[in-house]
Amino acid sequence: MNRKRMASIAGSVALCATVFAFGINAQAKGNSGITSSTNVKAISTLTNKEDRAIALAAARVLYHTEQAKLAIADKKKGEALKQINQGIKLIRIIRIAVPKYKITTNIKASGLSYKSSNDVSQRYVTVFNSSYVEDVVTPVVQAKKSKVFHHHHKSSAKPEEDFSMARRMTATLDTLLAGRMLNVAKADVKANKMAAAGKALTTIQTNGVILESVTVPLPLADAADNLYLAQSEMSRKHYRNAYVTLKEASKNLKIYEKISGNIHSKEAGNLIKKIDSLTSKIDTHKNKMEVKTIMESSRGEMSSWWREVKSWFKKK
Repeated sequence: MNRKRMASIAGSVALCATVFAFGINAQAKGNSGITSSTNVKAISTLTNKEDRAIALAAARVLYHTEQAKLAIADKKKGEALKQINQGIKLIRIIRIAVPKYKITTNIKASGLSYKSSNDVSQRYVTVFNSSYVEDVVTPVVQAKKSKVFHHHHKSSAKPEEDFSMARRMTATLDTLLAGRMLNVAKADVKANKMAAAGKALTTIQTNGVILESVTVPLPLADAADNLYLAQSEMSRKHYRNAYVTLKEASKNLKIYEKISGNIHSKEAGNLIKKIDSLTSKIDTHKNKMEVKTIMESSRGEMSSWWREVKSWFKKK
């Protein structure tokens, strides 16, 4: 065996020993543990009125998206650009207005630490659709069905209808994707690539909208409606109306508590106590200014009650 060969073997042995030693050292350090934490702090929040305005703006984005698609189908370039520009303008408004958050992440291990802090905007917004079902939701459903048509087969049997339940659909818009696709469609229309523009707009409907069907016991649906209505009355400073609506929400929840079994019955009971505690205070104060003070001090709590009840909805 020549010297070069011996040197090579010796180098390999030394390298293996070094790697082995490093592995033991790394394992020992690993035993010292690693910790991490993430803190999310709201920089800006929305009032109920602002939240509804953003949801309406999101619905109009989808409306202009569908109108642009129709204009493209009719080969109306100018009208298509007009509708797309309206959508882009709305996305800009939404991005300015949505809540902002500061996310801080800390990771530590073996004397080393990592920290990062980022300001982020809310990306997904709920679509207000109660007045725009035909103009907004229907085209989205049709687009999604067209995308996955070959995966579906008609069923010969009709499912039984449960009239003790209410079925509702919620829609959420991915504003980042919608903005990107609207700008792509605008560039395509300007370049006379109408088919490509149509595909970009369809992407907003198929990939940019999340549809969720929820099945809700009727008393729970009524409770959610009344809690939301109470917030609306509060925003208009109709405190007595809000009080009456909260009373109705409590009645709805008491019915739900009896039929829910072990599902959220405890939570419903706790929520009923909170609502009844508030309305009982008002019962003992007939002065309008006192009622206003009590109701205003509970505004944030009312919003949390509505969100809690909504979280009990079963998603399909």
